[in-house]
Amino acid sequence: MREMDDSGRHEVLDMASFLNRAVARELCEHAQVQANPEWMALADSAAESLWALYQVVGGTHLGDDGTISRE
Repeated sequence: MREMDDSGRHEVLDMASFLNRAVARELCEHAQVQANPEWMALADSAAESLWALYQVVGGTHLGDDGTISRE
């Protein structure tokens, strides 16, 4: 496994945030997706999973005192 570093975690945070916003804006708000409950549930799940990833990585990236972890 590759070693985790600050820049790598930051890249993951940035991409998870970007993709979460893109899914929410481009899929969850799309009329065709909104018209199909199964598609809507899947799009919502994708957005929620990306947000959960962002939160988990953010918790690893920041220490308890709110500063960037150097682990």
